[in-house]
Amino acid sequence: MPSCQKKMSANKENNLVQAYIELNKFCQGGDYDRALKAAGKILQIAPNEQKAFHCKVICFIQLHNFKEALAVLTNPKNAALAADLHFEKAYAQYRLNCPNDALQIVDNAPEMTVALKELRAQILYRLEQYQDCYNLYRDIVKNTTDDYEDERKTNMAAVVANLGALNPSADLPQFDETTYELAYNVGSTLAMRGKYNEALPVLKRSEQACSESVLEDGGTEDEAKEEAGIIRVQQAYCLQQMGREKEAATIYQNVLKDKPSDQALVAIASNNLVVINRDTNVFDSRKRMKAATAEGLEHKLNSRQRTSITYNQAILAIYSNQPDFCKQCCVKLTKSLKQEQRAALVEASSLVKDGKKNQAVQLLLKEGGTLTLAAAQVLLASGDRKAAVKLLEESEYKYRPGVVGVLATLLCADNELEKASQLFKDVYEHYKNDERFASLRALWQAAAGVHARAGCAASAAAAHEAVARAAPDDARSLARLVKALATADPARARQLAERLPPPANVEGKIDIEALESSKWMMGAKVVKKTVQSKQEQSPGTPGSELGTKRKQKRKRKTKLPPNADLSRPPDPERWLPKYERTAYRKRRGVRRDVIKGSQGMSTTATDQYDMSKQTPSAAATAAKSPRVEKQQESAWSRKQQQKKKGKGRKW
Repeated sequence: MPSCQKKMSANKENNLVQAYIELNKFCQGGDYDRALKAAGKILQIAPNEQKAFHCKVICFIQLHNFKEALAVLTNPKNAALAADLHFEKAYAQYRLNCPNDALQIVDNAPEMTVALKELRAQILYRLEQYQDCYNLYRDIVKNTTDDYEDERKTNMAAVVANLGALNPSADLPQFDETTYELAYNVGSTLAMRGKYNEALPVLKRSEQACSESVLEDGGTEDEAKEEAGIIRVQQAYCLQQMGREKEAATIYQNVLKDKPSDQALVAIASNNLVVINRDTNVFDSRKRMKAATAEGLEHKLNSRQRTSITYNQAILAIYSNQPDFCKQCCVKLTKSLKQEQRAALVEASSLVKDGKKNQAVQLLLKEGGTLTLAAAQVLLASGDRKAAVKLLEESEYKYRPGVVGVLATLLCADNELEKASQLFKDVYEHYKNDERFASLRALWQAAAGVHARAGCAASAAAAHEAVARAAPDDARSLARLVKALATADPARARQLAERLPPPANVEGKIDIEALESSKWMMGAKVVKKTVQSKQEQSPGTPGSELGTKRKQKRKRKTKLPPNADLSRPPDPERWLPKYERTAYRKRRGVRRDVIKGSQGMSTTATDQYDMSKQTPSAAATAAKSPRVEKQQESAWSRKQQQKKKGKGRKW
């Protein structure tokens, strides 16, 4: 028996060695299907082989079979074998779009290795915790030296680009453009911060470097074009934000014609084309939006991109006259994307288009905040000015400069000047301790105009004084102040007037006569013409107030025919046709039927307008014989009579 046991153990070891040799061979060659079978064979021989178990999990991951990998790792029978495989378990959860579960596994690991740190950074990026992700990448780059430094810097630059989108004014680090990926992320960072002019050349350099890199690695031109597709879309985005929409649309369309395999890239380009189309070419926009909302994109786009696509989809539903679908998009914006205000704004727009103004106003007021201003806009658009004024007066934004300007304009339009003047007094009281308010010159100038129209000279002078205090070197503001104080405080007005520059320094050439003339009301061109005519006046020319000569019409020579006889008077019938002249005689043997008037006219009507048949008296016309009338019968009537005679004949 001992000898048999030794022989069996020897055979088992030989089989294990042979199986491990096969496993190593398949793994080195990248044949993970056969490697998976080899690992299973080893585990059948020795179920506790931890290395074989680890290889089996890696094979599932390499084959993108993450569900099987996670099932093997979480099986209670394999608890001892999977105890140390924290990275593989977290990575499987991450690829199955469960980032929160993956983050929990990483945080519960006993030791934070470099691999776990990098996986944690990727998970934080997916969860859009960009600041924590940036801090972690900075620690990894600082404390790690290997062959993956460029990739880490590229990922770090991508995180910085998203930080720039959230806070454009933040102080962010700069990266060298050592690779085309880094150059792309640098350009994206500039674009996210609104520096589109600076981003464009960086992105173009990135596109060129990308094409060169792919071609150097043995790729084709089509592969290079597909690899650079994301860079070209980012260029188109910069052009679109700069107002060059035609160029941007051309780039988007060219990228989509190449049918890229990246589904997220197709969605972004299609969504941006929908924005360019606006309310035109709705059929094309609906087709593009279908590509932008395909299944499986929720995990490939961040929340900002998903929100923009859903928002544009809701607006497109308004253009397509689909109010119910628009409401569904608004529900999605509210529940999934937490965009309550944007959803309420779009839904209110849909209600306004359907003529439901009151419901739209109630919806906007229910949401509150800045949407109160949108509700006021709806009321103004519908012509309910008083309700809009009341709403703005009761809102929390009453004392903001823009709202104050709108209220003042509406009150002045309704001739409520005293109320508008009191509004500005309330604004003064609200901002009396705010130093920034003194610099709002436009608001102070508007207040001065309203006070002056309302008859509050003292308040108008105080407003002009505030404007002059904000800009002490402005002569115009000082002049307005002097004019306002001329009635309220003449002594101070004279004192301030001494600080005004002389008129010669303010305006170089002033024509007093032109200003005093009554023609200034007719426009500047008329005044200028009058002044010039006065300057060109000749003092000794009688018969004209301005001294200008009348223009005489040029006489043109009469053109005569070459054979004209000037000794005889012209023929009075020279303008008549020949057949209407007195000397006209018919040639014998030629029958002419004169037909005048429009086609289809009867013979009697034709004779009525034939001047050759007109006689001096009606009695003479009646005395004509029937034979003459028969001779004057038209050819057309004779032809019609012949046709009538021919009817009814049978052959």
